[in-house]
Amino acid sequence: MNIATSFKRVMSPLTIRNLTIKNRVVRTAHATAFADGTISDELINYHLARAEGGVGLTILEGSWVDEASRNYARNIHSWTDDVIPGYQKLMEAIEPTGMRVFQQLWHGGGIYSGWQVVQKGPSALPGMFTGVPTRAFTREDIRFIVNAFAEGARRCDEGGLHGAELAGSHGYLAMQFLSPWSNQRTDEYGGSLENRVRFAREVLEECRKAVSDDFVMGMRVGPEVLDGGLTTPEIIEAMNMLKADGLLDFLNMSVGGYHSPESIVPALNNPAGVELELNRGVREATGLITFMSGRFRSLDEAEQVIAEGEADMVGMTRATIADPHLVKKTMEEGPDAVRPCIGCNQLCISNIFMGMPLQCTVNVQVGREGAFMGGVPKTGAPKKVLVVGGGPAGMEAARVAALAGHKVELHEAMPALGGTLKLVRPVPYLAGLADIIHWLEAQVYALGVDVRTSSYVETDEILASAPDVVLLATGATPRDDGWQLGAPAVKLPNLGARLLDTAELLSGNVTVEPGQMVVVEDDTGHFEAVGVAEFLLDKGAHVTFVTRFGDLAPQMATAWRARPALRRLNATGRFALHTHSYLADVNQRGDVVIGSFVEKQPIELTADHIACIGYNIPNDDIYDELTAAGFGGRVELLGDCASPRYLHAAIHDGFNIALSL
Repeated sequence: MNIATSFKRVMSPLTIRNLTIKNRVVRTAHATAFADGTISDELINYHLARAEGGVGLTILEGSWVDEASRNYARNIHSWTDDVIPGYQKLMEAIEPTGMRVFQQLWHGGGIYSGWQVVQKGPSALPGMFTGVPTRAFTREDIRFIVNAFAEGARRCDEGGLHGAELAGSHGYLAMQFLSPWSNQRTDEYGGSLENRVRFAREVLEECRKAVSDDFVMGMRVGPEVLDGGLTTPEIIEAMNMLKADGLLDFLNMSVGGYHSPESIVPALNNPAGVELELNRGVREATGLITFMSGRFRSLDEAEQVIAEGEADMVGMTRATIADPHLVKKTMEEGPDAVRPCIGCNQLCISNIFMGMPLQCTVNVQVGREGAFMGGVPKTGAPKKVLVVGGGPAGMEAARVAALAGHKVELHEAMPALGGTLKLVRPVPYLAGLADIIHWLEAQVYALGVDVRTSSYVETDEILASAPDVVLLATGATPRDDGWQLGAPAVKLPNLGARLLDTAELLSGNVTVEPGQMVVVEDDTGHFEAVGVAEFLLDKGAHVTFVTRFGDLAPQMATAWRARPALRRLNATGRFALHTHSYLADVNQRGDVVIGSFVEKQPIELTADHIACIGYNIPNDDIYDELTAAGFGGRVELLGDCASPRYLHAAIHDGFNIALSL
């Protein structure tokens, strides 16, 4: 394959206004919580890593143009000149790489209105996050905010940035003016589309006056995915108005708002290019240079959307969180060298909305780029490292230890690497999680790790081998007694043959027939029980889902994956959900009694199978045996072997412990 020819479009330069961008890969604005009002070294290093990895354009996370709109401290505050020196420091670091940098100018309007600080917006409506009503802007308020945007743009220009975009997507202030449901004004800013676009026009007019001629100005916008909300045809009409006024150099398309947050950052249950469905034809209809996002993970996908004429630049934000060097690796080593984004949204989205800094399930270095600019540090004292267990934790540990210069031997009891994560491959909408297995496996072999599969290691073998370090990543075993954290005193002695071994089910060794009834009891609230339910429904079974929580899979909710899953489950017509519930009894006939934590009447039903998704037991016997034998080397527990948790914990354990050797 001729790599240069394969990616000739996405790797071609693009000129916007008088600014030339070296390729068509853009990182759209996204919160990191790395800033401290000004531009921190942490934020600079984060963007510098992607610049060195070949990205053409980065749009910095939304900077707040008005102090009154703030909702948490760790962001960029462009309401003060204090931000300018940080911009200059950022651009000094970025300039040698050739990456261009824009700033998103942001105001939340009424979206974060709260009981302590009542925000203002176009109309007096409840804020989407809080339900606390806002106060409507006066004309004086509007003039103040318009000027605040212009001052923010001026500071970007003085700081050496190449351009800026007005945040007009996802329900933020400019969209609140544009949207027919959130703009209920009766003055010159409300009613007709001509009136509703007036705020954006005034902002862009004042921004243009405040910056130099070559400074690029654009807007991010997208349909709301809401009955009565802003639509694509209205966006096209509004953007053509702004274009006619000479106010837009580019258009950055997105989708959704906080009525349907799962549409803003689509997870792995969505295909690449998912946002094209609603945004197709925008570029042609406006004639504007257009950026397009929608879970694009590879240069192949970006090349295709550009070839189809739907975009001039393609957003690859999470893809370059997972691998900052995506562009460079693809062009120099081929696509398989790129660490894949698995679309889990578990630490990139969930962390931010839980008030924590950006992290990544598969890339532990996110937020720590300054420590790894030269790669994983080489050890001055190479050790003999024995890794037991070839799941994600063990493979990541082996990979990092090998990069550090240690001699690594990896033993896996099964015939293939991957651990229990292999089991997601046949599960609808979860199979993509296993993509990281393929990459890790290729990496450990490429790095010269001595990989031994079908190798069940006993304690005496470890002692005889005399390694300096033993890293135990032997996973965990599911309980088989039906114990429930929500109802720990309940005994289920009659589970018997009806207890479904989900590992055997997903491996194809156990079959559930179409039409059979399966009770799935979820004690953890994460994706495992949902995945089992979807697998069973896909096979034609009926599923009764019992959970101690108040909703389906709450640990998926902050990753914006729970509601889409519930839609899919309900759409089968063979799914019943019982919240605030537990398994109260299984009688000798196999009838299941569903108890309630909220005093609902017990429900009795006949089940062919029962799947209990609970808390597993660590496989840590070797640790105890090595300790008892007086093993003199270092022994560490990784992943589920340390404490049964989730994929992100396993990979982070593997990286961090291997790094500490």
